[in-house]
Amino acid sequence: MRLTWRERQIIDLLKKNPLISQDELAVRLGISRSSIAVHISNLMKKGFILGKGYVFNEQASIVVIGLSYLKISIKEQKEKHFINLDYQGLPLVASQILAGFGVNLRIISLIGNDEPGNMIINSLVEKQIDPVHIHRHSEKRTCRRIILPDGDIIEEGFDSLDYTQVLNTWDWIIFNCEWLIVDSYFREQLLTRASNKEGFTHLGTIYTLTEGEELPSSMAQFHTVVLGVKDLSAVEYYNKKIELMKEKAPVNCIITDGRSRLIYKGQESSGDYLLPPQQDFDNEAGFSALLSGIIYAMASGYPLRQAVRIGAGLASAGKLKN
Repeated sequence: MRLTWRERQIIDLLKKNPLISQDELAVRLGISRSSIAVHISNLMKKGFILGKGYVFNEQASIVVIGLSYLKISIKEQKEKHFINLDYQGLPLVASQILAGFGVNLRIISLIGNDEPGNMIINSLVEKQIDPVHIHRHSEKRTCRRIILPDGDIIEEGFDSLDYTQVLNTWDWIIFNCEWLIVDSYFREQLLTRASNKEGFTHLGTIYTLTEGEELPSSMAQFHTVVLGVKDLSAVEYYNKKIELMKEKAPVNCIITDGRSRLIYKGQESSGDYLLPPQQDFDNEAGFSALLSGIIYAMASGYPLRQAVRIGAGLASAGKLKN
């Protein structure tokens, strides 16, 4: 059964403070004590709370944290300019992949208090994903990314203090989920915080690299990493680099150009997966979808070999083209 927005709020507060009284809950949420009692009773009927000690019974939880933005692509063709608008970012791509699979999914993101922000919220609600963990900046606009015809990117966005505020607000959820997927905007701050935590969750992320670029040292702190590269030669280049990393490599590493070849390396299995025709995802959104699908499959108990096939199929199914 799905939780209502209010039930999610109550569970989040109970997890932060299991000894909180129903009167205090009522004050925090601005509703009556009798309403709190009804909500808790419903949570017990749904099986999310077991008994009065607020013992929680939840499915494997996946938290996705990243920036959602308005993407503006400008292309030149026969002396004309074509401008395309789309909403992108790891949270939106992951929600497209994971919505409806029955996982306990939470999306944490940062947007502005503007019309693009409203569109992003509506997109999540349409997928029946609770937007309660979406942070809306009161003074800044939702991030805009402009992709110029030559491939250069101009971005209007947020700064490190804004990302810190999001992490501070949802710290408990981030560090108490079972599976966490994070994008580059929040990655370094998250790793700094994770160094002070014990028994941290399963971490997944994406690095997009150009052949010849050094492998990031932070990769070793992740359990599952997708390396998205531009072409087939780069797949082989980074395959050799990963083999030399040994104990500094992630637990699971997937290297792909999204077009033809995918190499995966894990503690228990490794392999070379040639992407079948019509199963390409040669773009940033495709890499995000691949990682989301792999994390979902592993959270469901599939081995890495099977998870890679599931992730590739999910990434290509919607043709998530940039």
